[in-house]
Amino acid sequence: MTGKDKDYRYMATSDLLNELNKEGFKLDNDLETKLSNIVLQQLDDAAGDVSGLAVKCYSGGSSPIPGFAFFFFHSFGLAPLVKKIREERVLEMTDKLCDKLLNGKDQHRDIASIALKTIISEVPTSSVAQSVLVSVSPKLIKGITSPCMYLVNGMNDLNDLSVKPMRLVLRGKLIEEEKFISIFVELELETLEYVEKTAEIKCESLDILCDVLHKFGNLMTSDHELLLGALLPQLSSNQASVRKKTVSCIAALASSLSDDLLAKTTIQVVRLLKNKGTKPEMTRTNIQMVGALRITPPKEDIIFVKNAKMKFQNQEIEALECCPTVQLTLMYCLTQIAMTLFALPSPLRHTFLSCSLRAVGYRFGPHLGDTVPVLINYCRSASENDEELREYSLQALESFLLRCPRDISSYCNEILHLTLEFLSYDPNFTDNMEEDTDDESHEEEDEDESANEYTDDEDVSWKVRRAAAKCLAALIVSRPEMLAKLYEEACPKLIDRFKEREENVKDFFWGWCGDQTDTWHLLLGMIPRWLLKQEVPKVVKSINKQLREKSIKTKVGAFSVLKELVVVLPDCLADHIGSLIPGIEKALCDKSSTSNLKIEALTFTRLVLASHSPPVFHPYIKAISSPVISAVGERYYKVTAEALRVCGELVRVVRPNIEGYGFDFKPYVHPIYNAIMARLTNQDQDQEVKESAISCMGLVVSTFGDNLKAELPACLPVLVDRMGNEITRLTAVKAFAVIAASPLHLDLSCVLEHVIAELTAFLRKANRALRQATLGTLNTLIVAYGDKIVPAAYEVIIVELSTLISDSDLHMAALALELCCTLMADKRSSPSVGLTVRNKVLPQALTLVRSSLLQGQALSALQSFFAALVYSANTSFDALLESLLSTAKPSSQAGGVAKQALFSIAQCVAVLCLAAGDQKCSTTVKMLTDILKADSSTNSAKQHLALLCLGEIGRRKDLSSHAHIENIVIESFQSPFEEIKSAASYALGNIAVGNLPKYLPFILDQIDNQQKKQYLLLHSLKEVIVRQSVDKAEFQDSSVEKILNLLFNHCESEEEGVRNVVAECLGKIALIKPAKLVPALKERTTNRAAFTRATVVIAIKYSMVERPEKIDEIIYPEISSFLMLIKDHDRHVRRAAVLALSTAAHNKPNLIKRLLPELLPLLYDQTIIKQELIRTVDLGPFKHTVDDGLELRKAAFECVDTLLDSCLDQVNPSSFIVPYLKSGLEVLDSLVDPLQKTVSFRPKQDAVKQEVDRNEDMIRSALRAIASLNRISGGDCSHKFKNLMNDISKSQPLWEKYCSIRNE
Repeated sequence: MTGKDKDYRYMATSDLLNELNKEGFKLDNDLETKLSNIVLQQLDDAAGDVSGLAVKCYSGGSSPIPGFAFFFFHSFGLAPLVKKIREERVLEMTDKLCDKLLNGKDQHRDIASIALKTIISEVPTSSVAQSVLVSVSPKLIKGITSPCMYLVNGMNDLNDLSVKPMRLVLRGKLIEEEKFISIFVELELETLEYVEKTAEIKCESLDILCDVLHKFGNLMTSDHELLLGALLPQLSSNQASVRKKTVSCIAALASSLSDDLLAKTTIQVVRLLKNKGTKPEMTRTNIQMVGALRITPPKEDIIFVKNAKMKFQNQEIEALECCPTVQLTLMYCLTQIAMTLFALPSPLRHTFLSCSLRAVGYRFGPHLGDTVPVLINYCRSASENDEELREYSLQALESFLLRCPRDISSYCNEILHLTLEFLSYDPNFTDNMEEDTDDESHEEEDEDESANEYTDDEDVSWKVRRAAAKCLAALIVSRPEMLAKLYEEACPKLIDRFKEREENVKDFFWGWCGDQTDTWHLLLGMIPRWLLKQEVPKVVKSINKQLREKSIKTKVGAFSVLKELVVVLPDCLADHIGSLIPGIEKALCDKSSTSNLKIEALTFTRLVLASHSPPVFHPYIKAISSPVISAVGERYYKVTAEALRVCGELVRVVRPNIEGYGFDFKPYVHPIYNAIMARLTNQDQDQEVKESAISCMGLVVSTFGDNLKAELPACLPVLVDRMGNEITRLTAVKAFAVIAASPLHLDLSCVLEHVIAELTAFLRKANRALRQATLGTLNTLIVAYGDKIVPAAYEVIIVELSTLISDSDLHMAALALELCCTLMADKRSSPSVGLTVRNKVLPQALTLVRSSLLQGQALSALQSFFAALVYSANTSFDALLESLLSTAKPSSQAGGVAKQALFSIAQCVAVLCLAAGDQKCSTTVKMLTDILKADSSTNSAKQHLALLCLGEIGRRKDLSSHAHIENIVIESFQSPFEEIKSAASYALGNIAVGNLPKYLPFILDQIDNQQKKQYLLLHSLKEVIVRQSVDKAEFQDSSVEKILNLLFNHCESEEEGVRNVVAECLGKIALIKPAKLVPALKERTTNRAAFTRATVVIAIKYSMVERPEKIDEIIYPEISSFLMLIKDHDRHVRRAAVLALSTAAHNKPNLIKRLLPELLPLLYDQTIIKQELIRTVDLGPFKHTVDDGLELRKAAFECVDTLLDSCLDQVNPSSFIVPYLKSGLEVLDSLVDPLQKTVSFRPKQDAVKQEVDRNEDMIRSALRAIASLNRISGGDCSHKFKNLMNDISKSQPLWEKYCSIRNE
């Protein structure tokens, strides 16, 4: 590489690259030094071939310096070399590169800059990074603060300078003002070159510093103040590039600044913005002269008089205060600082740590009180031609609205008025046009309007309007609570601005409308329908005009707004369809229309057809159908697919019912059919088009089949053929389901047998979606065409169904069982079908009923299956009952039956008994009561199931005819087995549901008289109350009074279990009788007994369910009385209030949002460890420390987590985090060590299985936390965390577990 031959150097460089990239390549001390020096010497290589190689490999023929630098330093030399050499070598390289950057030749400066960036990006460890920063930072600061001359061109400019007489020192000699001027003229050419050089050095230094701050800003805390001192003055530079890069540096630095320095920076920038200095020309001239004194190298020869220096520095500050260019830079800087700070928070809310990291973004909030008024003032007071100042101010306000919604709340109204004012800011254009009319005869004139529009290339007022529109968009997105005001004040302005003349503003406005569909849907959905409907005529009128514009983006945006309007207000365009049809026709038929416009127009047409009554469109069917049918033949597949979907909706509109009265649909049948058939038979097209054609043809056949009898023999075989294609079979199966469900009862004999055979075969396929669709289609076909299907096909279907009944896929099992019920319910099915079901499906059903996973739709389908099986021929009830009861017996293979499975078996037994009739039901109840009378100590399993079965039967049927059944059940309360006592409690409660007048008084009497059985009896009462609340049943007032008196008497029970049951009962009764319960519960919040206060708060917790209830509006004004018990002196009451708050935040956040400012400080206080709640228990040989506040703190942290999920707009994480955690990054670093210990811990070799399992759970929990932390923005700035991730990736077992958890 040091040879004279350039070819050798070229080849040696390539060989070096290959060696450095080898993992096993190692360097000794001598070789490290040699390689480091040789790599740096390449900077001065005069040969062009090496540079040419770099250009060819990287830049493809662009300028050689950047291409060579990046390719050589990142690939050939520094990138792999930095990772393989020691720290001292890296420092030597950075020192030399810094010297080349600041003092080297111009042609090498770019290379040195990129080399330094490469080293910074490839620093292997935090210790090396710290050393590199110590070396590089002072040099970068020196490069940034180096003197820079402001350009002065010729003596004419010099003569115009207002220079005060002063005595200056140059090279140690005093020089008069006149002599200085002559020296300056002589050095003018040298000055101009030096100015450019110095500005380039500043830019490169700022670039590198920006990279350093982004990656290592948190490691440079000791230099932050020094960096700010160097950067802030650069905002006054006359060089635009310097100002821009300075802003980026300050923004990067802001994310890691301390609160004090951030406040200091913000205050200084705001102060400079506020101060309006006088005579800016004089001040800037003085600064120019200071720059002239500093230009003559070498710099050590320049000596400044201290007082003069201070004077010029003060004048420098004054220039910052008054220069308009600097004002723009300062405001841009504020915007960038805010955006950088607020970009840090992550959307993760699952952990306490994520809450702490979010706190960084709120640090700018306290300074908005000083910043926002200044920005608003600049918008209004800027000169008429200073559009850029207004634009930057509005951009800053937009950032604050999006990033700091809480702190800017007080300024939202003022910002709204400001944005509405500047939304129409157009000082160079006056619109004197008359009010628009809806006269369609002027359409041609409207098309030519754009040719006569006002144009002015120098007019940039559109930037202000665009910035105002963006700011208003930010306000709309971030302030849903202002929706009513926004609608009232902003909506008319927005509709009026549909006439915007500047394409750049129109593109943003319509683009935003199209991109923010979710936001539009949310916001429009919150507006009262009658308010929105009032504005529909104005919106349609304005949009109709936009649909006649030539701008494609404008038309696309207009259709996007119409789409959202139709989604939110489905029937709003019924009176305006006629005025919208021309716009749709033009969008679909105009040769200048793009694919995007056609897709938007078709999508809107589909939505409007689906959301309005069919008669609305009947006068316009011809105008709509013609362009839509033409669009089916488009070449672009997305347009074709959307047109086919529109055809599907058009079919429904053309013939909304079978009678078809009121509209002649027949002229449209064959044109629609022919257009779709052409696409259906075409094999060479996109899959989306094929699927859309199949779906649409299914709708056409099911709707127009009686008018297509001649065409069906040709069409149906094509659909059957598509079932044979793996790509289209799923869509074809769904299409046949639509055809089979048609009320026309079409003749499918030509394909029915083939279809049934294909569908039966699909039940064996691995595609889950295909199997689901197949089961649904078979069900529909059997209901409609069962008489035309041979019994043998039924038997084959049943055999296939038996393989689908499993708890591995409960949804599939439910569909299979429903199909079995349909087959057995078909009176045309032969007895052999029932026999096949018993032989093939029943064993699978009996296995499924033992599953602990069985629930929901699958359980309901299983119950229906047993009921249907009783009705089928040759099926014995006794045999079925015995089979069901035997499933509860423990088996040698499967072991015991899970508790949940016993409940499923009991429900199936109850349904089976009810289906068999009263006699069989009575016989079964007698058998079950006989089991209860047997010796409970030897038949516990049978007794358990018997009790559950009695409860399920009693809930569905009155068992009062069975004498003393309640006493038989209550005897089981004496059983030595807990599960028997629990089942007896459940059974008694459910039996009472079947006959409340008889059994409810019995339960209440027993609660009063049987103290030992009180807990179980309360559970029985809870079953009664819960079932009544779920079934929306009503209690008699007398019963409610008795229940309440009993429950309130037990609120002070010493047993926590009793109090919890009482609270749940009170909460569920509150759902039934809210007007009675809420005042009664509120009254007891001031009770002297702490347990009573805690119980009523927990009762409120149980009353706040997810579904809307009558209690919501009653409890809304009263809920503060319960939640404010969070400041109660008793810890049990505080914990109850925290749990209630957490439940409310999860289920009904709107109930508590208004109370959060008062509740949050009280909640945060519950997270503090309180020494008075910690006690020591003396256990003799050792002492045990008990923290009675632990459960309360856990509940408080869980509540904070819930609030971050549901009420984030009302929670300021910094008020919770800052008192405990200094910064998000420090939190991340502090968590690394315990996480590292957890994932690295290995149990002892003789550890028991429980210890091994517990350790495995701990490792998985730690890895889950690490996966969450790794998704947090900014987490890669923590070197400790990055090292932890590297360690995990190197351990194969840990990495596999981590990847598994990350993909969950």
